[in-house]
Amino acid sequence: MKKSWLVQFALILISTLLLGTTSFASYPDKPIRFITGVTPGAPLDLMMRTLAKYLSDELGQPITVENRVGGTGAISMQAILNMPADGYNVVSATSSTSFLIAEGKTNFSEKDFIFFGGLQLEPSAVAVRKDSPYHTLAQLVEALKKSPDKVSVGGYATAGFHQFVYYRLQELAGFKGIWIPFNGGNQGVLALLGGHLDATIMTPSSALMQIKSGDIRLLAISTAQRSEYFPEVPTFKEQGYDLVENIWRGIMVKHGTPPEVVAKLANAIKAVEAKPEWKKFMVENGQSPMNLSVEKMQKYVADEIQSRRKFLKAITPIQ
Repeated sequence: MKKSWLVQFALILISTLLLGTTSFASYPDKPIRFITGVTPGAPLDLMMRTLAKYLSDELGQPITVENRVGGTGAISMQAILNMPADGYNVVSATSSTSFLIAEGKTNFSEKDFIFFGGLQLEPSAVAVRKDSPYHTLAQLVEALKKSPDKVSVGGYATAGFHQFVYYRLQELAGFKGIWIPFNGGNQGVLALLGGHLDATIMTPSSALMQIKSGDIRLLAISTAQRSEYFPEVPTFKEQGYDLVENIWRGIMVKHGTPPEVVAKLANAIKAVEAKPEWKKFMVENGQSPMNLSVEKMQKYVADEIQSRRKFLKAITPIQ
């Protein structure tokens, strides 16, 4: 009788282990959820929705996209941490994620997530309306030096990538300005067009149509050399400011997600990036690939977080 019980227990244990292995091996066998921390229509939102479309084809499961806006992504990140680490819940990640973690005001760190190689890399730019009196970066900087409280400048997020670019410009040009934050890059564009901002610091993809139509004029771009997408726009460097920065966009999952699930997601993303449709999407939106492995992306993010802490300590007086 005792032997029979032991045999039955062993069979149950083996079945349980096999079931768990099969569960991970068959990933995904149900719909996947993408959560993004920005407003609908923002460049990150567009990337997530486009990725969801093509990744769904690769993985054979529908992918829904939810917008959970607030706290520069903190709300969406916290939402993922409250869900199982099984690869069925994926959250957006950007350079602003690094700033958020570096700020140290949340109860999570980069170790709570697994970052996938950034799918997009894009510079920042200084933009004004077509009727702006500022036709060059030098003219805008002169006005900011003279009356920083009378020239309104803003963009996406407090203590994020675009404010960092503005902070670096202030450092290099020798003035202190006021930053007006918005919940999405497209909201900063609307504020600029509506006359509520004199200038915005933004990614060009936030206002491609308005740039092409001439309603928005770019005064400077943060690439090392002139951008292939905006060759007529001078860089910060050629205007005397050694400012070269790019924002990345990607996805992440909760730490503890099984390695085989992470590998399957990573391989599916590589397959998406090889698609002609994805490459066309990237070109149409002025984006460049980052081409980092999952392992290298972890180090990239950790290093970036360390490098942003100095900026975050310095901006308290100018927020």
